[in-house]
Amino acid sequence: MVVAQVWRDRRGRQVNLARLLQATDVRAVSQRDGREAGVLQQTAGSSDAIDATVVLLASPGDRILTSDPGDIARLAEAAGTRAIVVPC
Repeated sequence: MVVAQVWRDRRGRQVNLARLLQATDVRAVSQRDGREAGVLQQTAGSSDAIDATVVLLASPGDRILTSDPGDIARLAEAAGTRAIVVPC
């Protein structure tokens, strides 16, 4: 779902994004993950379930690239994760 939030190209013009995605860890989301992300959303006062899920699945030192660093940082703080928030 994260890819769906950023991908807009049918003709291969998002070359930089395609390269980035090749180096990205893609994970399946379980029902338990969904529940925990919902709790994290509530705790952080966020309204974005996908952002909460990304933060929930991040490991210490992971880089989370985002156009909404404020929301991601708030979620990361609430989750107690040591992921690195990278504004882009």
